[in-house]
Amino acid sequence: MKNILYFIGIVFFTLSCSEKNIIAGLDVIENRYSYIGYDSTGVKIVQGWIEINFADSVRVVGNWKLSKIENPQNIGPQTGTGELSGIVEKEQIFIDLNPDYRDNNVLLHADFTRDKIEGQWNYVGFPGVMNYGSFKATKK
Repeated sequence: MKNILYFIGIVFFTLSCSEKNIIAGLDVIENRYSYIGYDSTGVKIVQGWIEINFADSVRVVGNWKLSKIENPQNIGPQTGTGELSGIVEKEQIFIDLNPDYRDNNVLLHADFTRDKIEGQWNYVGFPGVMNYGSFKATKK
């Protein structure tokens, strides 16, 4: 009997985890996005992926892995790996690539659809915005 209850619990958990999320009126499936970042002149400076998971109907968490292209200057901590957190409001997403930092942050603000995130990144420190550019993230 204990094994049957355990099996039923696993099936229920699996089914509940595979449900779609409805965020900002969109059917959103949690997943990875291919990511390309550009400097303010449109030159490609970083590439990799970001993974977004919905903690609830507003909050997002996840991970990222981004690599430099060539030798861009003053782009902040948006290379290597890390955790992210943020929020979704309507069809906009706001992500902090460095949520544990109090300074030296890379913040993303973008339009958000089921398959694409496209907007601006800002490298921010105590003096304010120190650099910026655009980015595109497409669902893998």
